[in-house]
Amino acid sequence: MASITPLESLQVETRFILAGRIAGIMDGKRMSNKELAARMKKSPSEISRWLSGTHNFTIDTLSEIAIALEVPVMAFFMPSQPRVVRDVRLTVRSGDIPPDNISFVPVTSAY
Repeated sequence: MASITPLESLQVETRFILAGRIAGIMDGKRMSNKELAARMKKSPSEISRWLSGTHNFTIDTLSEIAIALEVPVMAFFMPSQPRVVRDVRLTVRSGDIPPDNISFVPVTSAY
């Protein structure tokens, strides 16, 4: 099996990052693939292919997507802002923590 070059690795990583950023903007606007497709006069399956992370975006395509999403093209190249998914309130009483235990391990559960 042939190994991939550093250039190929960067190209694959960049495609996934761009697809993720586009999907994140769509999510923030509560926009479906179908709605973006309609705005761009494309098929929903084409949008799905783009968001799979394997599409080699051109500047022209990114410009079209930016117009449809009403964001600047540079939004695809900037880290997304973290957002609160769930508000969690935690109450800790000093008697609950042994004096020699200074670490905290969050407990996660599926909802």
